[in-house]
Amino acid sequence: MTREVVSPDQTYSIILPGTWAVIPLQDEAAMTKRIVAMVKKQVGGGDRAARLRRQTRDEFVKTAQQARDAGATSFALSLELMPGIPFPAAMLSTIESWPVLASAELAVADRLRAALPGAVLLEHQSGPVARESEAAQQRVGGEKVPSLRVVYWVPRPHSDDLLRITISAPMVESPELFTELFDAIVDSITWKADSI
Repeated sequence: MTREVVSPDQTYSIILPGTWAVIPLQDEAAMTKRIVAMVKKQVGGGDRAARLRRQTRDEFVKTAQQARDAGATSFALSLELMPGIPFPAAMLSTIESWPVLASAELAVADRLRAALPGAVLLEHQSGPVARESEAAQQRVGGEKVPSLRVVYWVPRPHSDDLLRITISAPMVESPELFTELFDAIVDSITWKADSI
C-alpha cells in the first residue's frame, strides 16, 4: 500500500509506503484535530487507554508545534510499514537556502559537493540529491535502542533553494536497509509543473 502526498505549498508530491499520518502545521486547530484522531485510532478508545491517549496526544502536539516553529513546511508520522507491521518514523520538510560555500556558478552536483562535503551524492529522477545519515543508539526507558536519522538536500527546480527532508526512525535494526527505503521515498518526489 502506498499513498501519494502533495506538499502543503502544492509544489511537489511524494509517495509514502505503508500508512503515514500527514499533520497539517499551518492551522493549530486542524493540527490538534488530526493528531487526536490519529492517536484515538492507534491507541483505541475506552477509559483504560485515556491516560496513554492524553500523553501520546500531548507529545505529538508538542512535536508538531516544534516542527512548525522550526520552519517546517510539512510533517508526517509513519504508523505502519505494511498492514500489521508498526513502523515509527517522522518525516519533516523545510525550505533552506544554499550554504554560502556553494557557488551558483557550479553545476548542481558540484554545488552539492561543495556545500555538503561529507554527504553522499545520489542521482535521483529529479537530479542530484545529497544525503547525510547517522545511525546511533538512543535511550528509551532503561534500554538503548538503535535509531537512524537521514537528511536529504533536494535542489528545487528553477529556484535558488533546497528542499531539506529529515527522516528520524527510532528502533531501526538495519540502518542500511532503511536508508535504501528512505532513498526510494525521496526519489519518488515529482515536482508539479507550475512550480518548475
